[in-house]
Amino acid sequence: MNNFSKKIYSFLSSKKLTIGIIIFFIFESTWIAVSAAYPQAFDEDYHFGLIKIYSHNLLPFFTGQPNGGNQFGAIARDPSYLYQYLMSFPYRIIEHLTTSQLAQVIILRFINIALVVLALSLFYKVIRRTGASKILTNIVLLLFILIPIVPQLSAQINYDNMLLPIIAWNILLSFELIKQIKNKSLKFRTLIGFFIVGLTGSLVKYVYLPIFLASIVFIIIYLYINNRHKFKTLLNKFISDFKKESRAVKTILLIIFFILLGMFMQRDGVNLIKYHDVEPSCAQVLTTKQCSAYGPWEYNNESHKYLENQKHNGHNPIQGPFYYTKQWLYWMWFRLFFAVNGPETSFKNYPPLPLPSAGALVIFFFGIILFIKYRKQVFKENVLLSFLFSISIFYLLVLYLQGYSSYRYTNVLENMNGRYLLPVLLPIATVFAEAYSIALKKHFNLKIILAVIVLLLFIEGGGIFTFISRSDDTWDVSNKVIRQINDDARHVTSPVIIKGNKHYWTNTWFFN
Repeated sequence: MNNFSKKIYSFLSSKKLTIGIIIFFIFESTWIAVSAAYPQAFDEDYHFGLIKIYSHNLLPFFTGQPNGGNQFGAIARDPSYLYQYLMSFPYRIIEHLTTSQLAQVIILRFINIALVVLALSLFYKVIRRTGASKILTNIVLLLFILIPIVPQLSAQINYDNMLLPIIAWNILLSFELIKQIKNKSLKFRTLIGFFIVGLTGSLVKYVYLPIFLASIVFIIIYLYINNRHKFKTLLNKFISDFKKESRAVKTILLIIFFILLGMFMQRDGVNLIKYHDVEPSCAQVLTTKQCSAYGPWEYNNESHKYLENQKHNGHNPIQGPFYYTKQWLYWMWFRLFFAVNGPETSFKNYPPLPLPSAGALVIFFFGIILFIKYRKQVFKENVLLSFLFSISIFYLLVLYLQGYSSYRYTNVLENMNGRYLLPVLLPIATVFAEAYSIALKKHFNLKIILAVIVLLLFIEGGGIFTFISRSDDTWDVSNKVIRQINDDARHVTSPVIIKGNKHYWTNTWFFN
């Protein structure tokens, strides 16, 4: 048993498995990208529509609402625009190569898959930099790509796919800053790179701001703790390093920084000053008539009116934080592992497959228990894990509070999509994995057995297999070959995948 366990351990920690994880992710996300009818559920038509609008502009700025833009909200004041603007450049080329919308969409989907592949490669470095073993890193990455929502999201046009590699890159730069501060030597390239990447992420999606802000605060506190009596020495070394840099490098980096800072201030800064909000409501910028064409705003506006009418009639359906927290936790889990159809069924939701979704809950709950028990050992002399934990908790807190605020405004359970957890899922998983590693340090065989069981639970319906098992012809593009391949895949996997209930009956806590 011991020799067999060592062979499994060798395989799980091998570079071949790392490459295999990337290849399998490309396979599963490509399958969905080619198969799934346009638009997919996570606002794919919204992003594609904005990409087409930006493709008519050389610069990402508008003096007013562009023609045909009302259905996308207040475009000129949207703080999350860099993804659509940058993606408009490959689109400008693609639209000259083909007039087929489906072909254009699939090519853009492939670019999004490439972005997530880059994210996985960078997160591999992030996890390894914390001191995690190769086997732990491989398992964390493999479990991540087997979460059904990961290939579903990666295979469509969505700004989350550009945000993921930016987050990983910014974490790596944060790690390097922490290392340099510890060694009493701060480098110009690292510091300016940290702000360049951070500003870029904030312009791709404004919800990155809490992660960026938490990173800055953590680094400042770490700087103060480690150099409060030698700050002048550290500053002199930084100035010395700045002087040593070539003029070309300094000029290029500073120009990029000030361009991004200007773009940030033009949207986020002006929004804060003029509208007192980073992302102002559509009605603060445009007329009610214009905003009515923007589906999310119109829905929230009508929900708010109905709620106010109920309150006026003496009935307040809003429940307290405990109710909201229960719903928030449940729906976040549900929408990490669920499957969602396309426009033909108005994006109908199908429940998670039982084994991977239940396995994830078990891992999560035991992870919390082990983290609480071994937290001192987890963070002992490992400031990088402390950093990952801090930025993740702050992001989750902001996400929760934002959702609760929306709930109180509309009485609608919003911001409860599992994809909102993806920015911090790998950082949190890295912290929990370290707690597992400490708990099982003296139990080599048990560690291997548990790793194999967990992977089997996720493989039994995780990743692409949720999409295949829950889907039917209405999910597929109108192509005879594609539909036949998907039908064959459903037929082959049907006998071996435990599907549970396909229809969702209640909003109470349950497993299907």
